[in-house]
This record gives sequence, C-alpha cells and structure tokens, in this order.
Amino acid sequence: MTLFIVSISFIAYTYFGYPALLVLLARGKHKADRPRFVPQPVCVVIPAYNEGSVIAAKIRQVLQSAYPRDLLRVLVVSDGSTDNTLSEARSVADSRVEVLDGGVRRGKMATLNLAMELVREPFAVLTDAGEMLAEHTIAQLVARLSDPGMGAVSGELELVSMGNAFSRTLGGYWRYERWIRALEGDVGSVVGATGPIYALRRALYRPLPADTILDDLAIPLEVVAQGYRVGYERQALAFERATLRSDHEFARKRRTLAGNFQTLVRYRRLLRPGSPIAWQLWSHKVFRLLVPYALVGVLFGGLMLPPPWAALVTSGQIAFYGVAAAGALRRPRQVWLSIPYTFCVLNWAAVVGSYLYVTRQVSARWEKVK
Repeated sequence: MTLFIVSISFIAYTYFGYPALLVLLARGKHKADRPRFVPQPVCVVIPAYNEGSVIAAKIRQVLQSAYPRDLLRVLVVSDGSTDNTLSEARSVADSRVEVLDGGVRRGKMATLNLAMELVREPFAVLTDAGEMLAEHTIAQLVARLSDPGMGAVSGELELVSMGNAFSRTLGGYWRYERWIRALEGDVGSVVGATGPIYALRRALYRPLPADTILDDLAIPLEVVAQGYRVGYERQALAFERATLRSDHEFARKRRTLAGNFQTLVRYRRLLRPGSPIAWQLWSHKVFRLLVPYALVGVLFGGLMLPPPWAALVTSGQIAFYGVAAAGALRRPRQVWLSIPYTFCVLNWAAVVGSYLYVTRQVSARWEKVK
C-alpha cells in the first residue's frame, strides 16, 4: 500500500500538483506592465543542416518582420550541409543577410558557438530553418529583454496541420506544456526555452561543449546560472507542422530526454537548495524523467492492495494499457483512444533516453524528422 500511495502521489504531483502550485504562486505575483518596445539592433541566427527546401523562404519571412529594417540582421550558418542550403540562402539578395559555410558537420551546438562569435548586436534571436515566425515575434522578444533582469526569453511554438488523432493528442499535450512554461515565467524563470524560437542577450552567451544535445535547455540554464531570469512570451509565435507518426515522435523524444539527462548532470548545481530555479528543475524536468518508474510502482503496489482495491486498481491499469496497446497496433481516429498510447510513448521514450545517455549512444548531430 505504501508503494502504491507514494508512486501514485508522485505521478499526481508531477502532472497536476506542480502546475496547481504554479497557478497559486502566479496569482500572488504582481503583474507588471508589459515593457514598452524600444527597437534595438538584433541578429537573427539560423543554424541549418540540409534545409535547402525552406531556407530561402525562412530568410525572406524574417526580413519581412515588423521590425525596423536598419536594426535587423540575419546570419545563416550551414552545419556541413550536403544539399543546396548554401546556394538557396545566398539567393536572397539583401545586404542584411550573411551566409556562412561552417565546414564539416559538427552539430547544432558547435554551429551556434561559431555563429555567436559573429554576432555584434546586443540581442540575438535563435530560430530554426523549418519553422515560420509571426510578424511581430522578433519585436515581442526584444521588448521583453528591455527588462534589465531578463537574460533570455522563450517564444511559443504553435503546432499546425494536426491531421490525425495522434497529432491532435500531441497538440493537447504541447498546450499543457506551454501553459506550464508560461506559469513558470510568471513565477520566476522558465525551465528551458522553445527550441525553434528564443532570444538572449549576446553578452550572456557562453560557448558550450560541442556535444551538447539540447541548446534550448543548456543555454537558458547558463543564463540563469549568471543571475538572470528566463521569460516566456506567448505572443512571440513560431509555427511547426505537427508530427503525424508516433515512431517519428518517439525518435525525437528519446533524443530530447537523453539531452535532459545530459544537461541536468552538467547543471546539477542548479538543483541544489538555494538555486533560483531548483524547484522548477526538480518538478518539471527530473520528476518527469522518473514517472515511468513510478508507473511500475503503481502497477506492483496495486497488485498488493487489500481486496477489493487490488482487483479494481489492477483492472483499471489493464484497461488503460490495453487501450494503449490497441493504439500501437491500429491508429485510432478518436483522440480519447489515442491518449493512453501517446502517454505510454512519451514515458517509454524517457526510459530509452536514459539508456541512450548512459551508454553514450546519442549524438549532437541530429537528422531532423521531416
């Protein structure tokens, strides 16, 4: 019974208790007026690997942003692309665009290290090639950085083209995740940033090891370690096509979660009492990685409960995992049937991610799922 209660309480806190506490704390915070936008020179950094089909459109879209023309610069760095990424990027005839061949492929983090050496502006916006930005995204990010205590700001990713039950379920989970990040930003600092769109003060950037898997977690934590906050701007939007296939999402997620392990180990000092972000890191990152093991505790603890609770709890779990298994064998059309399967996919990815990290079978070089 103790095993069951502890395990299910752990899961309940991770998914429901932590957000509930954030809501209470956010209500107690004084909501300051939104900072007034004061245009500042900004460099939009786009690391790219084999993005020839989209890079020119991305550059043009950034250049058309609602931002003063003379204060905006675009820097594209190719990470050893083997397609026409460089020629397509250079086809955009605009003096504000600089395109650099990074040479042999080394991974996104090494590419960002190289790119940031060339950033002269006080602010840098980091974005991926495949995600389009809303017109005012850059201005919204720069406005938030006008707060002298704000070192970095995460934008918000909007999933589009959710054409099946799995992608719609994933979209629901992502809305839940965005809600938590926004609450974290209200309370103090966001744990990590949205990879396709975030900004930071150039003076706070520190080159990170080239084998870093998650730049969007490591860079914000480095900012926090320097005594600055990481905010969240809901109006700074990027748009990405939703993943339609569960195997593609599993491949992406297991790598992401392996990167969580790597970054948490490297920034373990921020997990200690007294860290301004310790509670958020434990609750949002560490505990999520441990949920699969708590699920095992619920399973075995439930079997040992006194009657009739053992039968009721065990039957409920069998039904839940049965629906998940059915989802694996046959793609359901209803979202409610896809929820158990998606939940299991994400948690199994955490287990596999831990194995990949421990055995060093994950690389900083990533073949993006198209």
